[in-house]
Order: sequence, then structure tokens, then C-alpha cells
Amino acid sequence: MPLIPLYELENTYYPKFIEALELDLHTSNHSAEVIHQVLNPALSLLKEPGKYTGLSLDQIMIGTMNMAITLQITKYGTLSPEIVESTLYDKYIREANYWFTGYNTALNNYQGLSDQDALRLAIPIIERASKGCLYITPCLSHTLNLFFEYYIKLGNDFIPPNLPTGNTFHKWNQEQFLCFNTIYSSSLLSHSLFAVKAYRLPTTNLPEDLQDELNILSAADEVDEEDDADKITSPSCCNII
Repeated sequence: MPLIPLYELENTYYPKFIEALELDLHTSNHSAEVIHQVLNPALSLLKEPGKYTGLSLDQIMIGTMNMAITLQITKYGTLSPEIVESTLYDKYIREANYWFTGYNTALNNYQGLSDQDALRLAIPIIERASKGCLYITPCLSHTLNLFFEYYIKLGNDFIPPNLPTGNTFHKWNQEQFLCFNTIYSSSLLSHSLFAVKAYRLPTTNLPEDLQDELNILSAADEVDEEDDADKITSPSCCNII
């Protein structure tokens, strides 16, 4: 989409996403931790576009929803490998581990988490969680519905999935935990970055954004060595405070 129409579309939808998030925030369908650690920080990103992150509007929403459901899963154990298809479950666990790199360590440095600290800690999680699939659950129903409305407006040619319904505090079945490939879901890119890193291939000609991704992967490895106790094979990959 050309930049000017995209800018106008984003300006139209920023207030709509604020309204949708606030509706979800007041439904009592999510834990207090999800509200404090994700939804309130996301509202700050939406109310002051460009101040805290360079993500596009759809990336902010993908990252926010992925972070929120991960915290909800951690709090209530709503995801089980016995119920969800194993390949999808394993894919989610790998991605969630990557999103929350260093998060537990950072949280442990706080006795209490102020709104500003919650925002600061949420930004890198949302940024990492924005660059991949969108995991769809019964959580954030107002925001999800608006996201797919907006995603179609961006010119993406797809049929929106049937959005799951159900209790956000109980275990979800196969129909309540879905993976939607976004325009940022690039398995080829992921494999390419892995190959460059694993085989120490030359990186001098890589674009700056790919260099940044490699730096994040290297940082993730370093943190993983320190935080092996936090590495997950279960859906609980982040601390709840």
C-alpha cells in the first residue's frame, strides 16, 4: 500500500484499536497481570504513535496479542500439549521463549512494577512477538475482530479465520488455539538467519534490520545460558508479578 493512504488508514485505526483494547481490558476476561504488563503498555504505544517504537500499527497489535496470550497461558495453564496438536504446540513454545528473552531476569530486578517500567519491559517483547505468526485464542475478542478488519484494509488477500470463543481461564482445545500466518511470517527469513549464525557466514552485506535480528539471536543465546532454569518445555515462559 502506498505510504500516504497507509498513513491515513493508520490514523483512522489508532483510536479504533484504543477503543477495542479498552473494551477487552474491562471485560474481566484477562488476568490483572495481562492488563498491567501488556494491555496498558500497548495503550501507551497507541496513544503516542512513534514515540516508543518504530513498529507499524498492525505489528503493534500482533505483538500485543501474542504477548498477552502468553501471559494468560502462563497464569492459568490454558494450553496443554495433550490437547493442542504437537507441532503447533512446539512451534508456539519456541517462539514464546524467543519473545520473552531476558524478561524474567528483568522482572526479578523489581519489587513492584510501575506503569512506566511495565511499558519499558513490554516494548522489546512486543517488538519480537510482532514479527511472526499471530496466535489466536478466545482472548482479546474485540481487538482480534478489529485486527482482521484492519488487515483486510491493508490489501491482504485472505479469508479471515473463524475466531474462537470460550472461557479465557480454562484449558483451550484445538479449535481455540490457532496460528495465523501474517505478512511478517517468513520461515525462509528465519532459516536464513539461522544459517548465517550457525555457520558463521559473512554478514558485512546484510541489511541493517537483519543485522539487528542476528544481534537479538546472539543476545538470546547469552541470556539462555544464564536463565536455563526459566527455559520452557511447558507453556509457562514468563514470570507473573
